Amino acid sequence: MHAPLASNDPVTQVLNGKRAGFVPVAPSYEFLGPLQFHRLELNWRAWWDRLEREGTDALAVDYETYLEVQLGVYTEIFDRVYSRPAWTSLPHNSTREQMRGSAVVRRGDELFWLSADGSASWIPPHRAAQHEAEVADRSLPWADLWDRSESAGPAVRDAAARPLHDLRPPPPPTGEQVDAITGSERYDLARALAARYPDDLPLYASGVSPYNGLMFLFGFQHLMYALAESPALVHRILENQLPGPSARLAAERRLGITLMFVEECMASADVLSPRMYQEFCFPYTRQALQLYEDMGFRTVLYFSGNPMPLLPYLKELPFTALAVEEDRKAYGIDLAEVRRALGPDRVLFGNVDAMFLEKASDEEVLREARRQIAIAGPDNFILSVGSPFTPGTSLERIRFFCESTRLI
Repeated sequence: MHAPLASNDPVTQVLNGKRAGFVPVAPSYEFLGPLQFHRLELNWRAWWDRLEREGTDALAVDYETYLEVQLGVYTEIFDRVYSRPAWTSLPHNSTREQMRGSAVVRRGDELFWLSADGSASWIPPHRAAQHEAEVADRSLPWADLWDRSESAGPAVRDAAARPLHDLRPPPPPTGEQVDAITGSERYDLARALAARYPDDLPLYASGVSPYNGLMFLFGFQHLMYALAESPALVHRILENQLPGPSARLAAERRLGITLMFVEECMASADVLSPRMYQEFCFPYTRQALQLYEDMGFRTVLYFSGNPMPLLPYLKELPFTALAVEEDRKAYGIDLAEVRRALGPDRVLFGNVDAMFLEKASDEEVLREARRQIAIAGPDNFILSVGSPFTPGTSLERIRFFCESTRLI
């Protein structure tokens, strides 16, 4: 009997070394852009309609109602927009205890979420409103990643003060810890989705590349200085950021999750030389990927930026599949060359240009899908976009792209 979140969809089949009936489609960062915006609108509308039906401006929200709304939002997207198999980031919902005392309140044309502790958060009705709020909120941690020196100072100093021999791996999780997470309510939404779309929902967990976190710690400017001027400090932090055995990961494997998405950013060949990549990225990414693979995850490494001069190193990493961007900034990212470097037996994700996808005709989209399949497939290949869907991409185009390989 399958674990509750296990799936035997075409994406999962290919990533587990099997042949699917067609080349599956799995867009990278599917939860960003148009699908994210549509989710916002559906969520706002669901709560607004409930207030209307109840004839009130304040609605106490219990756990069952919260879960029902979230399930409705996801199923609306899967049924009408995002064609299946629906490669999707594993959702984690709030628990019953976290929902206790919550309410949705209407003030004029705006909705707010009230928590039991009295805090309130705005429920944005659409993407423009959310964007305006994010621009106004300069406290967002990703608002300015150029120079994070002030906020990063204490973390960097703490890391510098720890000798390398103090960096010991965490102990493996206990059975009780894994049981507690496996049986928790945080996976109830995922369970409900898996039950509704059996063998049609390749859910994936998210992993960590140690190098990927450095920019959020240092900021880009100070990271570039640190790599050149304080390499020992950078290595100490990278050692400290290596993932280890975790009760969460063990619970997700027990629940049936087999796929893992790992992002590697700011390691592009226009940022790091091959020597610097080999020193600061390669050994740590290799250890992280090997941990996930040893746990039974099939890993997808998404390499952001120019991978071409780094292919001799990338091909040695223990990932299951490699995903690369489209050809930006005249890098010369050539999917055929990436395939030659990897060889025919490793899984490769496509890199259809997201801006092209937004503006191309249906026939042009099918032509590009045929071209990529001819270059990299049809075996051990999953069609994808090189970057997240652009904001202007229509929901109809997303569905067409996800179905494109079945139309060829």
